[in-house]
Amino acid sequence: MTVAHDDPHVARLFEHMARLVGDGVGDPLDLHEQLVELAMANSPDVARYWKQVGEGVGVPDTAYKDGGPHLFPDAPAVRVFRTSGTTGSTRGTVRYSRLGLELKGLAVEANARRHLRPDGGVRPVVLAFAPSEQAAPEMAIAFDMARIAKSCGDPALSTAVVGADGVDFDLLARRLDAAVAEGLPVVLVGATFAFVNICDALEERGQSWELPPGSRMYDGGGFKGRSRVMRVDDLRAAVRRVFGIERHGNIFGMTELANMLYDASDTPVGPLGERPKGNHPAGGPKVRDPRTREHLAEGRGLLEITDLSLLDRPHVLLTGDLGIAGPEGVAIAGRIAGSSRGCSLTLDEMTGGAA
Repeated sequence: MTVAHDDPHVARLFEHMARLVGDGVGDPLDLHEQLVELAMANSPDVARYWKQVGEGVGVPDTAYKDGGPHLFPDAPAVRVFRTSGTTGSTRGTVRYSRLGLELKGLAVEANARRHLRPDGGVRPVVLAFAPSEQAAPEMAIAFDMARIAKSCGDPALSTAVVGADGVDFDLLARRLDAAVAEGLPVVLVGATFAFVNICDALEERGQSWELPPGSRMYDGGGFKGRSRVMRVDDLRAAVRRVFGIERHGNIFGMTELANMLYDASDTPVGPLGERPKGNHPAGGPKVRDPRTREHLAEGRGLLEITDLSLLDRPHVLLTGDLGIAGPEGVAIAGRIAGSSRGCSLTLDEMTGGAA
């Protein structure tokens, strides 16, 4: 029997998930089991898939190229996000119900506070190298950046600096100058390749800053689909030259996920020096052997992410990225090209009898 979005059970489940993602209070294993039951009850395709490959194994991200499983077709989608399409010609689509979108917002804000304001101190100037949420309503990164600024940023100076015509360099310079004048730390956050382009452009203009102590950068997305690739330390060196920033981090996010993963340490692990990602209260990354589907404590395999802040679709995602498991976490080292059939199937194909 399917479970409706307005069922009291879903309301209780939402409350338990909100406490976990917001305050770290609750039993993750119990929530995992409840979310597995919900997905199996509301999606016959997911139920068949788990019967074939093992209950709770991540649903491949390519399942969302054809819309993917949505657990509450009875509830109107209040928000639809689409992938960039950089890994294929078809853009993935994910839908959010009212409760699902609220939970996503809570999770992103709480996770940002843990990393950007762990001591609850001064609010930094958050400058997003991404469009505003109003300008790009279908971009998950725009939604996430807006929540980070809301939860952590100085309300007067924080802003997105990418508009319809590209980067607004005059706006960026004004906000950086104001932060320096007021002695406020700055957090620069956005897509990895945006950092590359912005640093290149500012160096060509001969512009640079020494941002106040406590300033940092967080890039995300890597270089998939790009002809130009930089090592992590080379990108950080460029950011240091242009902005005078000494504190760096990387965020891994996907449209199909509700929350993001932050670096757990500054130890280079991946081929470009990628740092390992850690867990948050609602889950985190693991690595599966592509042949046995077993989790690996160390070594390379398929990146799988558990996200207990996901209500509208299965909360375990097989990403199609290479994961490198180690004692400090899981480094994410780009897309796997054709190395595992499980990463290239649509959900229809997966539930059509293939093991």
